[in-house]
Amino acid sequence: MTTIEIIGYIASILVIISLTMTSVLRLRFVSLIGSIAWFIYGWMLTAPPIFITNGIIIAINIYFLVQMLTTKHYFRLLEVSPDSAYVRSFIEFHRKDIARFVPSFEHKPHANDLTFLILRDMMPVGLFITEKDAAGRYLIDLDYVIAGYRDLGPGKFLYEELSRLLPAKGVRTLYSVPGNEAHQKYLLRMGFSPTTEATSGNLFQREMS
Repeated sequence: MTTIEIIGYIASILVIISLTMTSVLRLRFVSLIGSIAWFIYGWMLTAPPIFITNGIIIAINIYFLVQMLTTKHYFRLLEVSPDSAYVRSFIEFHRKDIARFVPSFEHKPHANDLTFLILRDMMPVGLFITEKDAAGRYLIDLDYVIAGYRDLGPGKFLYEELSRLLPAKGVRTLYSVPGNEAHQKYLLRMGFSPTTEATSGNLFQREMS
């Protein structure tokens, strides 16, 4: 197999991988690498239709990546009723995707739950629910963002905003089950740490004030 053939196969594989991406940011990045590979492939074959087309695609991908990484989007938390009809519909629509990340989640709203929609440019892209348990701790039931928006900053915004809003509601500490390795890494990035209290069990916690 020649070097040109290897580059062609790599370019093709990258295109296939990009088609499986649910994250817009990752899709653009993989598409950029793929278009660079196709550009090199076309250049080595002296095939202007290939390298010119992919040169344009490279420029387009770079433009959108810069836009996505530098544009400041408007995020907002909107507190809603725990038994909101919209929340029920949102959960039902995204039930399968939510189950991938929180298999044990069941929506059983209580009056003392705190429920927030995560809005990006006024479009609902996520949902956060925390409930007060019998010990008086606020446990996170759901921290979910829809596919395509998970790399665009809603997590960081969520906990910065919660740190401002929750102390006024008497919530000084949030608790979360550690979940799988990926979820633990997310919790650590969001400022959580394993609990040191013997009474708290196997939980992660984050001080909100």
